[in-house]
Amino acid sequence: MGAIIETGYPKLAAKGRLKYDKVREKHLLLLPEKVVVLNETAASILALCDGTQSVQTITETLRASLEIRDTAAFPTFDKMVADVTKFVMDMTEEGWVVIQHEKTS
Repeated sequence: MGAIIETGYPKLAAKGRLKYDKVREKHLLLLPEKVVVLNETAASILALCDGTQSVQTITETLRASLEIRDTAAFPTFDKMVADVTKFVMDMTEEGWVVIQHEKTS
């Protein structure tokens, strides 16, 4: 699965939809017969899983947003790629993300 992640483009599964619940101030992943409460990082990663970006690009975008908001020390880029890859793999195993072999236009 690792090689597929490296060369693929993660996309939120068609059955899933991201939503921010203003009342509860929580990020949600809405699925048939299931609601998953997400932390801010998970919601940010899933929002970037649009079929046009690789895990590397998603990580670059995420890291850039962290640098703007927080100048405190955070993991190296390689560690972040590994963490984002693991998260995307876990979401793929759950069926909430699919890996495409070609970019979505």
